[in-house]
Amino acid sequence: PATSLKAGKEASEVNRLAQCGLLNSTTKDAGDGSLTGSPTEVAIVTLCQRLLDVTVCRARSAEPQIFEIPFNSSNKWMLTVHQVEQRKGAGGGNEQPVRLVLKGAPERVLQRCQLPQGLRDEVEASLDALMAEGKRLICVAEKRFSVAKDFAFHGSGDSDANFPMDSYELCGFFALEDPPKEGVVEAIDRMGRAGCRTIMVTGDHPSTARAIAARIGIVDEDDDEEGKEEDSPEIREQHLIVTGATLESHMHEDETIDLSDLVTGPNADPALKLFWERCVRHTRVFARVSPMHKRAIVQAYQQLGDQIVAMTGDGVNDAPALKQAEVGVAMGIRGTEVAKEAADIILLDDNLLSVVAGIEQGRLW
Repeated sequence: PATSLKAGKEASEVNRLAQCGLLNSTTKDAGDGSLTGSPTEVAIVTLCQRLLDVTVCRARSAEPQIFEIPFNSSNKWMLTVHQVEQRKGAGGGNEQPVRLVLKGAPERVLQRCQLPQGLRDEVEASLDALMAEGKRLICVAEKRFSVAKDFAFHGSGDSDANFPMDSYELCGFFALEDPPKEGVVEAIDRMGRAGCRTIMVTGDHPSTARAIAARIGIVDEDDDEEGKEEDSPEIREQHLIVTGATLESHMHEDETIDLSDLVTGPNADPALKLFWERCVRHTRVFARVSPMHKRAIVQAYQQLGDQIVAMTGDGVNDAPALKQAEVGVAMGIRGTEVAKEAADIILLDDNLLSVVAGIEQGRLW
């Protein structure tokens, strides 16, 4: 992470980061040399194998995993614990060295790291620069210590973990770029000319999301958005990119209570209603969102915008929003079975231009 590292130490730091990338991953070796898993995980593991000239299976067999906290949309990180071979002559007795590897959203992992303020400022400046280019960033940190050989790790986070969840050592970052698919820019432009507004709903960091949205035409400085006469330029800019954390503060803590119950009817909360009305008018990107946020976003456009909403998605987390929308559109190639079952339409080619063609044919009829 520090630009002042010398060549030898820099290589060592890169190797350590690559080791962590192989150890903390849901990617599986298919047995024939190919890898299976999410595109992000496969890309990271592929790079790390090349850097270390070692297979993921060999790396994991050298430091076997003995515990895991899987990634979830609330924590936004994944943690794995690995047994480390004891150094010769280190004695050890009843103690076993372990290596904890933490990987996830930079803002969540960094808050668990011990860093001098100068280095922290340097790291955050580098993150901002990369995210402004539309890069997706995965942060990695580790912690090493020894436990009793019969120690059993358990827990799912800060509230119940029986091992340290802070004072980790920053290893570095993986920066990934997922170029827009061919035809996406054209599809968004054609839908706009047809009177449809495209909104990005993503788990990415808001800076990354904004850069990508600008690249594909979702965020446009010349956008002739509705509501300009009602809200100031400052209000419009404030609501252009909205994060999941902001949405969370404008929703009921009981996820079973629909947004419609909070913003419509005699018991509506005026402040909540105003916030969501401004989102419907001005927001082009919702970033760092959870599954229930996605469903609330769809409800807002339905209840406050009087909109017919089509929602696209491919993951299990997209199912609630796909089911809530008037038209749920699932991806046929990379989509999960859960997403397909919740959707009304399945795109066999995973191509947004097919949605445009569908709208066109529907209007002809």
